[in-house]
Amino acid sequence: MLEQLRDKAMQLCAEHGITVRPYAGGWWLIGKEINRVVGELAGLCPSDFNRLPVMPR
Repeated sequence: MLEQLRDKAMQLCAEHGITVRPYAGGWWLIGKEINRVVGELAGLCPSDFNRLPVMPR
């Protein structure tokens, strides 16, 4: 089941032009507007590709 969810997430990333690479026990998502490390691919959805808000310190 987990492998199927990961495969779906990899397909979703490919459809959005996002490269997925293993990184330190997690996954590195690299694309035009995304550069993010996630712990698990299973359960990834399109809203996870949205830009994170930048807040001043």
